[in-house]
Amino acid sequence: MKNWFDSLNEIITYIENNLEEEISYDELSKMMGYSIYHLQRLFLMVAGVSLSEYIRCRRLSKAAQELISQNSKIIDLAYKYGYSSPTSFNRAFKAFHGVTPKELKKDSVVIKAYPPLTFELSIKGASSLDYRVVHTEAFKIVGKKIHTTMENGISYRELPEFWQKIQQNGEIPGILSLMSQQPMGLLGVSDYNPNLDQSEFDYYIAVATTLPTPEGYEELTIPAATWASFPHKLTSPEDMQKFQHQIVMDWLPSSGYQFAFGPDLEVYGKDDTLETWIPVTEN
Repeated sequence: MKNWFDSLNEIITYIENNLEEEISYDELSKMMGYSIYHLQRLFLMVAGVSLSEYIRCRRLSKAAQELISQNSKIIDLAYKYGYSSPTSFNRAFKAFHGVTPKELKKDSVVIKAYPPLTFELSIKGASSLDYRVVHTEAFKIVGKKIHTTMENGISYRELPEFWQKIQQNGEIPGILSLMSQQPMGLLGVSDYNPNLDQSEFDYYIAVATTLPTPEGYEELTIPAATWASFPHKLTSPEDMQKFQHQIVMDWLPSSGYQFAFGPDLEVYGKDDTLETWIPVTEN
């Protein structure tokens, strides 16, 4: 697998060359060597902004430049950069720049510059990560589910709220009572469904079980897989996101593995222990 940073910079170049066209996520995923879901997740972790938001910001930045330097028509720019109407373009433009396209033509109007990203390899002190490789046959999980999206970091806000809701409603004991097989513990499962929008996924608070699924619960079959499992202490959602970022940035590029298609697992055990499981395949 090629160097991550070379692949990311190829993606940025492709986006720059196609800002006026429909950008193929399939093409971007081929450049990275990952599924569209994992491409978007990796981009968000590395860049700190979602892939779709980055593309939108670059288009709105270019549109502002053209309004100033070329005196382009607003209606032409709207369609050029993928908006269905001048109204939707005006709305997005004002939300991003703080002014409408017409107001931009006035003197001394401040707008946002959003230059293209560049990814560079940074050499830093080594930080160790303990992990083990786990092989599982297919198993069923049962629990509660929420549908969410990676767009604009929405899932980072909704998932902690979902956990809080399930805990406050007293539903955790009922979910745990269904546990009957490995992996033992309360599970947080992020499941990408290829039939959903590219940035959307289902998240389960569940357990692995062989018991029938009770009414009011959701079930999902996890296919046989190989996982890299990383133990760490249970901390805040923000710290957990940082830990996942460390796995992706520090461990994965030099591990000899790459993401495989499948859900991500959080396995919550006793004494505030947590294991993060990611599906992997050898390079």
